[in-house]
Amino acid sequence: MSDHLSQLESALSDATIREYSSHGRSRTPTDELLRPGRSSRIRWGAHQRWPAVAVVAALLALVASAAAALVVFAKNSSEPLTGAVPALRLLRYDVPVTPDLEAGDAGWCSSPRFTISGAPAPFSGGGTCAPAYAPGTPILLAGGEPLSNAIDLFKAAHARLSRKQGQVNLFWSVVSARVAAIRLKPGLVVAGRRDPRLASGWSAVVTFVSGQLDPVPLDTAGHVIPKTGAPPQLTQAPVRKYTPSTDSRSSPCVIRPPRLPWVTASWGVLATSAPHLGSKVDPNVLFSCARSWYSVVGASSSPSAAILLNARDPHRLAPAPPGLRSTAQAGVFIEDGGASGPILATRRGRAWLLVQGPSINTDIALLHTLRIEGSALVQGGHR
Repeated sequence: MSDHLSQLESALSDATIREYSSHGRSRTPTDELLRPGRSSRIRWGAHQRWPAVAVVAALLALVASAAAALVVFAKNSSEPLTGAVPALRLLRYDVPVTPDLEAGDAGWCSSPRFTISGAPAPFSGGGTCAPAYAPGTPILLAGGEPLSNAIDLFKAAHARLSRKQGQVNLFWSVVSARVAAIRLKPGLVVAGRRDPRLASGWSAVVTFVSGQLDPVPLDTAGHVIPKTGAPPQLTQAPVRKYTPSTDSRSSPCVIRPPRLPWVTASWGVLATSAPHLGSKVDPNVLFSCARSWYSVVGASSSPSAAILLNARDPHRLAPAPPGLRSTAQAGVFIEDGGASGPILATRRGRAWLLVQGPSINTDIALLHTLRIEGSALVQGGHR
């Protein structure tokens, strides 16, 4: 068994023993002007960012070591990204998939959440982020979360989670168009499922399973998809911290503080260069050029803003983040951002300005008042 497989098994094993504290937050009334469409319920909970690079790299290395073989597909289809846990219908889950907003990164993030009617706040599992890999890479993002980690939800709702149910894990993965299914262990093959929250051609593999898993991607004929080419590299650029209200140094992207008396720009991080990743990444990949955080009078949580550029060429029009939905406000879009709150987005020139936080009212005010500038945003550089 390879060292990479051992890393994967260790990562999945660690997930079963992680303990999370539940930091419930009261829900802020949604701005009636937005009235988002599908999946408009917004839930809050604690968010922890867990790097998934080692996990995904292990999955890919496992593919390289697996012998190509014809596999008879089992009749198991992926669960949707949002739904009720099978055989435990009172527990609902949601797996959002968003661009990585951390400055200097080009990749994808996901953080599962569980809710039970009657419980005051949802449980949010460990966040998973992975870099944008080379086009055609089979597994783009993967993670696992034991149902037992949501035990406090059951206690709050005066419900019971049996020992057997607590041994079940939520497994989720986002796969490229090459992948028809994932074999999780002998006799268990789960077919991918399309979802409007994912980019075109991507599928989700979501299932609830117990025991050790050896995820292997399969093509439409049931053959193992081998690893090809050089191992994927991190798509990350150098960054530096800055103070939005005083820092005047030139950069590819800068977010200037809003002119709102009840909002203070706290701190930020920006990339010192905007890379041209070209064909190293898919056309839908976005690069986070800058991110800043804000203090809001009377609020305990800090919203943030980010500038996203075209990762292939920052001087070209940036593609839309997957999963955006229109709102009642022209040019304003929304998507589920997980435990840190929804994500609001609008185009600014060829870039996207995104705001994420627990209050829709605050976020929409920031979206309309924040100013962005920088050498990567100069329209004269458009090609």
